Amino acid sequence: MDVTTTTSAPAGRETVEAVLADPTLIRPVFQPIVDLRRSAVQGYEMLARFANDPSGTPPRWLEAAERHGLANALEATLVAAGLHAREHLPRGTYLSINVSPGALVSNEVRAVLDAAPYGLEQIVIEVTEQNAVDDYDELATVLDRVRAAGAHVAVDDAGAGYASLQHVLRLRPEYVKLDRGLITDAHADPAKLAIIEAVGLFAGRLGAALVAPGIERRAEQEMLAGLAVPLGQGFLFGRPGPSLVRDVPIAGMRAVKGDLAGLLDGPVAPTLDAGLLAAGAEPAAAARGQVVVVLDRDARPIGLLVPEGGGWAHRERPMSASIEEPAIGVARRALARSAATRLDPVCACLPDGRFAGLVPVERLLGSEGGPSNASFLLPAGI
Repeated sequence: MDVTTTTSAPAGRETVEAVLADPTLIRPVFQPIVDLRRSAVQGYEMLARFANDPSGTPPRWLEAAERHGLANALEATLVAAGLHAREHLPRGTYLSINVSPGALVSNEVRAVLDAAPYGLEQIVIEVTEQNAVDDYDELATVLDRVRAAGAHVAVDDAGAGYASLQHVLRLRPEYVKLDRGLITDAHADPAKLAIIEAVGLFAGRLGAALVAPGIERRAEQEMLAGLAVPLGQGFLFGRPGPSLVRDVPIAGMRAVKGDLAGLLDGPVAPTLDAGLLAAGAEPAAAARGQVVVVLDRDARPIGLLVPEGGGWAHRERPMSASIEEPAIGVARRALARSAATRLDPVCACLPDGRFAGLVPVERLLGSEGGPSNASFLLPAGI
């Protein structure tokens, strides 16, 4: 959630009502959430600024709205702004929207969520802790509905105390967000490290991914990545801003220029006809230790046989790209694959789809013989 502070006077009733009457006064801003090992953008948290009160932040606005009985209406308007912003999300990313427990069970917010076009795909509902939960059963029912519509659930400020862990246990979220107080200088504080490890184990047992907010130093990122914390956000990766496209440096790689054809300078990879594979044929002995490309009758790649444990792992629907495609775009797509296939080579194809050759990930990312202290800029949307 947005914890930025300000000394400006809180919004009055008329100011809140102006936003409810004209939602275009809301100015959404977005902070990237990144994979801590790859520094690749995975999602964004939506915060908000207001055109009629530029220095006011959502917590102050919600406090004012609460005093005037308009809190649920304001949160519903903010949720609607987030669902609208989803239309501009880069491919393969998600948007996290903060909602208080009380607002989630309100008719106003539920109506906005139920009316969302295309359901709630790519949306994470981040349940804030600014208000206590009055009825966990009612809240769980609403969360089940948003999950059924395609959303995931995140819980904020985990690790702040026993009560916060009970909160996580009751809601069973897909994402658990650490208390930001645990992150600052955690790399130099063994007690904080112990708490982060414990919360990570707890989240893992629930099947949830841990998110570390407030990362400002590279040492904090490296420490958290070393503890297998998968996701993080903070000023190190970018301040909240109006754009949904960010570049985040990945250490040890350099940008690749030109098209994919320029990387096809080695021997053509061994291939196997899909019909022969279906009949039980094995790759030639000479291909042992190499990746074998499975081709259909039109010589298009439809699978890979990857050496694994003395045998072969069959990858269906391998990543393919045209030899005319810019290499840097292929690199972004390659790094967006699942952990199981991220290091698989890419099938380079002729414009008509026929197989032309394999491009190893190392060559695609320019790390073969490249400078070890260079960086590869990986924008969001991969």
